Amino acid sequence: MTFTNYDTKEINCKVVYFGPRGCGKTENLRSVFRTTSKEVRSGVLELTEEASPTPFFDFLPVSLGHVNDYHLKLHLYAMSTAVYYETVTSVLLKGVDGFVFVADSRIEALADNIRTMGEVKNLLTDHGYNVADMPRVIQYNKRDLNDVVPVDLLRQELNPTATYDHEAVATQSRGTVDTLQSLAKLLLSKLSH
Repeated sequence: MTFTNYDTKEINCKVVYFGPRGCGKTENLRSVFRTTSKEVRSGVLELTEEASPTPFFDFLPVSLGHVNDYHLKLHLYAMSTAVYYETVTSVLLKGVDGFVFVADSRIEALADNIRTMGEVKNLLTDHGYNVADMPRVIQYNKRDLNDVVPVDLLRQELNPTATYDHEAVATQSRGTVDTLQSLAKLLLSKLSH
């Protein structure tokens, strides 16, 4: 749920990046951090060791500038769907405004992508969200590898409702900002209604 601070004229939106283990959630946040100016990003908080899976969450605040005299900020979280601590999950999922599903494009990861997408939908539903109404973007990461699933098949399996989707190579900062921009458009559209 978007939080608007009328005193400071700020609109804050929470965005969670989901996906199977090793798909590139944290690398997406690192990419956004690397490719945006200091005015846009505030800093990244990682609760992980370098090159390890996301055990709890990563966090990156991003400023999108001003919309109708209000400063729009996105609070980006990369979260594991593995529930280690229910309280951490409950806190992170409270007030989510939209999400990005990062799919690992490798052939060997297709079953994990499908399973994790189901887990994400169940997790959000269990926390009171109507996933069909949520702003969401699907990202097909690791497109630079040789053993990847064709995008048409990934769309069929992960994006049957044809929401925004993007191909990406997060380690090369390709498609990561496009993914975030598409989600920002959806969030702005929802805010204006």
